[in-house]
Amino acid sequence: MLQHTILITNDDGVEAQGLAELVKGLHDAGYPLIICAPDRERSASTMHLTLHKLLRLRERNDLLSRYGIDDTGSPIWIFDVSGYPADCILSAIGGGLPDHLPKPSLCISGINRGPNMSVDVLHSGTIGGARQAATAGLPAISTSLDSFESADFQVAVEATLELVGRLCNIIPVEPSNLGRVHGSSLKSNGDSDSDLLRTAINYGDVFLNLNVPVDWAGGFSSTHLGGRWYREHIRIVDQKEGEWMIKLGSEHIEDDPLEHSDTLCVSLGRASVSTLGTWPQGHPLSVSDEVLSRTITADGLPEWLL
Repeated sequence: MLQHTILITNDDGVEAQGLAELVKGLHDAGYPLIICAPDRERSASTMHLTLHKLLRLRERNDLLSRYGIDDTGSPIWIFDVSGYPADCILSAIGGGLPDHLPKPSLCISGINRGPNMSVDVLHSGTIGGARQAATAGLPAISTSLDSFESADFQVAVEATLELVGRLCNIIPVEPSNLGRVHGSSLKSNGDSDSDLLRTAINYGDVFLNLNVPVDWAGGFSSTHLGGRWYREHIRIVDQKEGEWMIKLGSEHIEDDPLEHSDTLCVSLGRASVSTLGTWPQGHPLSVSDEVLSRTITADGLPEWLL
């Protein structure tokens, strides 16, 4: 039986613990894996592309031991790129990797150290990697642990594995729209919202954003983006005449307690799954907010995944 091949990237770098634990979990589950990730941390890089200098790609089979994997079991290929998550995705699916590799069935970006909720999705390189894959017609998931301090990603691995298993039930092993050879003429469609969204995930017109609390005990909620506000985000750290240095970062975070929002869901100990549109409003392939709003359920995964 053919197995779905998974392309993995992140924005924390190819040696990051979150990626290592995700790779270990997916490999133990039997999935063939292609890892193509930045050679260093590239957080908050959105869909940044490297256009004005050459990219270096390297085989990194030396990382098998770091990932806790031997050379048995399902196949695994590891590469790093001297660029950003979006560069990694384009390199992996656009001809930058060896020809003998299988085509990926889906992309996972993460597991990120720290949440990607609300306004974070505008800045995140983790989100950028997943969205870049989706724009190329590849089903995609971004996944994050809601902590910058925790050294244990296992709950996020378990939640991601469950979501991957659900998604693999509705997507083909051979991606149906990779490269988008039909352009905007191939549109998501269906007789119901669920049918339309199953088509949309297959075509890459939506993708999934997973955020997992550190105290996760197994529950999911289908959510929309919440209202998160970063306050006092600039600090002057050095100053002299006509010149000064500043540090970006937030002194505190305020979350609006919006019903069915990702931020509220995670604060209550549930894993948040948001179905996000790949395209901006007005794009010919965008899925309407009305349809996306009907994917929201307080208890459980989006209905179209079940």
